[in-house]
Amino acid sequence: MSGRRALTIVLASAATVVGVVALLLVPVSLVVSHPVNVVGEAAVLALCVWYVARVMRADRRRRNAAEAALPPALRPARRQPRRPITFQLRESGLAFVVWLALVAAFNAFVVGLGPLANAGIAVFAAFMLATLTVTGRHMMFRLTAEESSGGSAPRPPDE
Repeated sequence: MSGRRALTIVLASAATVVGVVALLLVPVSLVVSHPVNVVGEAAVLALCVWYVARVMRADRRRRNAAEAALPPALRPARRQPRRPITFQLRESGLAFVVWLALVAAFNAFVVGLGPLANAGIAVFAAFMLATLTVTGRHMMFRLTAEESSGGSAPRPPDE
C-alpha cells in the first residue's frame, strides 16, 4: 500500500468520525439553544459526507478500471447478491403483541409508570424488541442453513 493510499484511508476514516460527532452534536446544540452551532455542525457534516463520498467514488472508479484492464479470463467473478430477508406479517405482529404485553406489565408493576408514559415507552420498546426478535430468528436460520449446506442459504420453509 502506498503512502498516499494510507493517508487517504486515514483521512476518510477521520472525516467519518468527525461527521458522526457533528451529527450527534446537532441535537445537543438545539437543546441548549445555540442555533449558530447547528449551522456550523451541519456544514461540517456536509463537508465530511462530501469528502468521504468523493473518496469512495474515486476508489470504485479505480477498481473498475483495473478490472476492465484484465483479460476476461482473469477478471474476478461477479458475486451474486443474497436474497433479501423478508418478514412475515403474522410473525412480526405476534412478536410485537407479546413484547408489548411484557413491557407494559413490567413498566406498570415493577417500574410503576403511569398509563400515558407506559403506553409511549411500551410501544417503542415492543417495536424495537419485536424487530430484533424477528430479525434474529431470520439471521439465525440463514447462518445455520449456510453452515449445513456449505454455501448460500436455501429458502426458509415458512415462506
